[in-house]
Amino acid sequence: MHGVNMKHILLVDDVLTNLKCESLILKDTYKVTTARSGREALECLKNVVPDLVLLDIIMKDMDGYEVMEHIKKNPETSQIPVILLTADTERENEEQALAMGAVDFIRKPVDPQVLLDKIGAVWAMEE
Repeated sequence: MHGVNMKHILLVDDVLTNLKCESLILKDTYKVTTARSGREALECLKNVVPDLVLLDIIMKDMDGYEVMEHIKKNPETSQIPVILLTADTERENEEQALAMGAVDFIRKPVDPQVLLDKIGAVWAMEE
């Protein structure tokens, strides 16, 4: 374990550059596991229960909504907060994401401070 009580984040994005950038922003504060696809993320969740899933919406094999549906349907993972990441600026997508159970929504390109603040806010709500 990295640090005492270090929160664990599963970061899902099919673009390697995004994964690297987002991991760099998070790695000093959180333990980060990455997945390159929706299927890989769901496989990962069979063995690991992270404190939060950061999930890209637009991915090739299975989009973020589909992955989130699986996460929310599974009693073992349904309580994990999900923040969706997207380059899309459509309001409907944001509304759909929140209606499906996402706790928040972050637009790309990701602003490091916004990312850290929104993730921090998820746990602030629990306290």
